Amino acid sequence: MTLFFLIGLIFIALILFFRTSLFYLVSENSRFVRSLQNAKWFQNVWLAGLFLFLINTILFGFTGLVLYILTLFTFPYIHFIVMIFAVVVSILFWMVVNKACRENRLKIAAIGSSFYLLLTLIILYFYVNIEPFYPGEDTFMRALGLSLAMMVTFVAWISCFVITGLSNKTQV
Repeated sequence: MTLFFLIGLIFIALILFFRTSLFYLVSENSRFVRSLQNAKWFQNVWLAGLFLFLINTILFGFTGLVLYILTLFTFPYIHFIVMIFAVVVSILFWMVVNKACRENRLKIAAIGSSFYLLLTLIILYFYVNIEPFYPGEDTFMRALGLSLAMMVTFVAWISCFVITGLSNKTQV
């Protein structure tokens, strides 16, 4: 499991390092980019940031729901495919938002990526206040799961902020 997280972190680091060359995957003439650019509400920083916040919430919630449903079946390793697909879809969506933003990209990124920061802080709260359910229970596995969840949401927060806010679309 640690190996998968390490590979995932290296994969995300490579994506963030080569993000300007990956922006060629999303065209500025795509239908979704154009519809966001032409939407009057998207020109408002708060509404655009809230839109990114809601999309992050929906993507995370849907992925969590699919992963929960997969626990009811005995399909091995399908959850890895679901998680990789969720990461790719999220990164592509963040690139679309970056291409559609004309100004105030940092504010939109700060508002939109704050979902993952809030989720990280909530998980940190549960981690700090972890207690055994019954006397003598070993809480190691619960603490390990919360640590991994905190790491995933923290990396998602940084990735969302960097891709939507710090990537200059004029470089591509």
